[in-house]
Amino acid sequence: MAKVEPELLSIGDICSETGLSADVVRVWERRYGFPVPVRLPSGHRRYRQEDLHQLRLMAEAVAQGHRPSLVARTGEAALKRLLIPKDNPRVERLFEAVTTLETDGMRGLLKESIDELGWKPFLQQVVAPLLDRVGMAWAEGAIDIHHEHLVTEVLEDLLRQLRLDCRILPGLGSVLLSTLPGERHRLGLLMAALAYASQGVRTELLGVDLPVASIAQAARALKVDRVAISLSIQSSGETTRRLLMDLKDRLPAGCHLLIGGQGAVRTRKIEGVERMIGLEVL
Repeated sequence: MAKVEPELLSIGDICSETGLSADVVRVWERRYGFPVPVRLPSGHRRYRQEDLHQLRLMAEAVAQGHRPSLVARTGEAALKRLLIPKDNPRVERLFEAVTTLETDGMRGLLKESIDELGWKPFLQQVVAPLLDRVGMAWAEGAIDIHHEHLVTEVLEDLLRQLRLDCRILPGLGSVLLSTLPGERHRLGLLMAALAYASQGVRTELLGVDLPVASIAQAARALKVDRVAISLSIQSSGETTRRLLMDLKDRLPAGCHLLIGGQGAVRTRKIEGVERMIGLEVL
């Protein structure tokens, strides 16, 4: 009986499942000797399922601020212990730069993070917890409003540039991103836009605080197949639900409506509207 080979994964599969970029995976191969790819007769690299599991743990450890050279030499059990929730050193260094208004330091740490992690761990495990940390500190009076505004501007500049650097791939469709009337939180919108653009989706960013009729009109004019609405924690409840139902009814046939962000969790389900919980489902 012939031996059945376990399923092998392409580097695209690895990147999709871990959020690591192909460049990061290849640098780890060359520099740290892991993962060890299987070479096909064609010369193409393929990876094992167990490599994927280990790479997920490694990506999470690096996202928490641990050095790639350390995590590459650490076994599965030790990595799991390393990932027990605790203060995130990377986020703490960034927060310190925020409190001292060191914009160059912030930019340098953010650039280092995106280069080492790839977009998905960067957004999920650096940007999101940093914003939580800053928001909590401001609410407690530990920092002033100008600290929050400064880090927001630095992040917006970076997220825009990262999105503009992404390459659009044919056949992946297009998405229009915006927020509802009265919603002025831009960062969640930019994070979602980067998540889509990083996958090769044509991304049209309409901005914040737009009337429902204007969003629908833009969707029709731009011929997008999806409209994604970012909802902050303030954008929930029946008023938001009514606006979303109105928007859904105004969209052209075949154009799907999606909602994401903290407010999406608190918005009652609407038939025909897809709710995205977290960046991992984008």
